[in-house]
Amino acid sequence: MQAIGKYQVIRELGRGASGKVYLAEDPFAKRQVAIKVAFPDALKHSEDGAFYRSMFMNEAALAGKLNHPHIVQIFDAVVEDQYSYIVMEFVEGGTLEKFCIAEQLLEPREIAEITFKCVRALAFAQTLGLTHRDLKPGNILHSDGTDIKIADFGASINKISDRTIITNVGSPAYMSPELVTGQAQASHNSDIYALGVVMYYLLAGRLPFAGANTMSVIYQIVNTDPEPPSTHRQGITPEIDKIVMKAMARDPAARFATWEEFGAALAETWKHEAANEKRDQSDTERFSLARTLPFFREFPENELWEVLRISKWAKFKPDTALIKEGDHGDSFFILAGGYVRVTRGKRTLNVLTAGDCFGEMSYLAQKKVAPHRSATVTTTSDCIVIKIRAEDLRAASLSCRRLFDERFLNTLVDRLENANEQLSVMS
Repeated sequence: MQAIGKYQVIRELGRGASGKVYLAEDPFAKRQVAIKVAFPDALKHSEDGAFYRSMFMNEAALAGKLNHPHIVQIFDAVVEDQYSYIVMEFVEGGTLEKFCIAEQLLEPREIAEITFKCVRALAFAQTLGLTHRDLKPGNILHSDGTDIKIADFGASINKISDRTIITNVGSPAYMSPELVTGQAQASHNSDIYALGVVMYYLLAGRLPFAGANTMSVIYQIVNTDPEPPSTHRQGITPEIDKIVMKAMARDPAARFATWEEFGAALAETWKHEAANEKRDQSDTERFSLARTLPFFREFPENELWEVLRISKWAKFKPDTALIKEGDHGDSFFILAGGYVRVTRGKRTLNVLTAGDCFGEMSYLAQKKVAPHRSATVTTTSDCIVIKIRAEDLRAASLSCRRLFDERFLNTLVDRLENANEQLSVMS
């Protein structure tokens, strides 16, 4: 096969019972894509045709809706009697299955970060009414470091549109007790359980329950509690153990009640390392901290992740000059923690705290040559500073730029009002 619609096929990536997946080139968007092509016979004539057809239609219906940095995007879908395919984001690097082998296990802190990104992606999906219900390492793509993307929402339930598929979906090893016994339908609570199993597998290099057959595994899921991951591997902290075991609690009421609660527990695990000044902040810490800053209060989740992508974060000791009057610079800064003093000459102009920005005129000026700094900014305490280059923000998405423009405008208005108040006091 040389082409699928407008897409030029590069090579086959894999095949399953219901179709093939190809790597292809999108000539218009100038990007590589993965195309899932359904076998016509699998959708029409096979014994499991209704199952595959429903899975395919379910995934095709999500085209253009799952816009999140940690979810595989679906760009296009063509569903016809003779020819049906789904065009998806291509993620190079394979799945998390490669990290479930004893010789290739990731560090617990990396696993906690990966899990946090899964949590945020699934929380976003829930806002669209989606329950994944087939979470497993093979459905989580890994690109680099701790960057992941959840795939295969074809098995999902959409509570908003009432689009559902037949019930026998999900891998038994990752199914919660209430699902395998048929006592409850899939929900975010059962997805939380499944993600707990994924986390366990990545930490311990083995599934929490193993048996000679599926019925043996199901019996254990329903009737027994697994050993903590630390039983099978050294270096796993009690905090990590506790998170995994809570996510996998047999009683749904004993699990994390929400994705927010799950994510907060993962973010908490980093606090005991906060005193380590040489350690870079994790994406979990940065995302969690950015959400609390007044500057980013109106930023939706996607734009907040974009901020993390284009920014650099650093810690500074007191009496560090971050900007010097008269210097050239094309970056602006947002204070994520601590205090800084703004001075011109020997006169103090302002004192800024967490959530305030400074140096933004380098972006607003939009000059080819970086303008001179009009003031000096010096730390007066231990500080966490977010740095963004003007050119990087200009290359960001339109929605992200508009949010920054709005925040900068509000900042300028506030500063003008403060200046007028000072002038009125002096007069």
